Amino acid sequence: MQAPHKPTAVDATELQRAVDAINKLLKPIASNIEFSIDQGSGRTLVKVVDTETNTVIRQTPSKEVLAIARELDKLQGLLIREKA
Repeated sequence: MQAPHKPTAVDATELQRAVDAINKLLKPIASNIEFSIDQGSGRTLVKVVDTETNTVIRQTPSKEVLAIARELDKLQGLLIREKA
């Protein structure tokens, strides 16, 4: 059985360029879909946006999931500091 694949680290600037390229490519065919990077976690977000009001209709991962992930990261940091 193979070990799970670990994602490799990507430079933030390189990732932002890739996201910008995807958005540029999608604009003519799906202007209501946006890719972005969550500044707090560095996770890639996909949003469906109402183009008339610029309101986010749906986002993946959701704001709630991002908040939970941030809290888990904080908790993990506390546990590591306590062990040290």
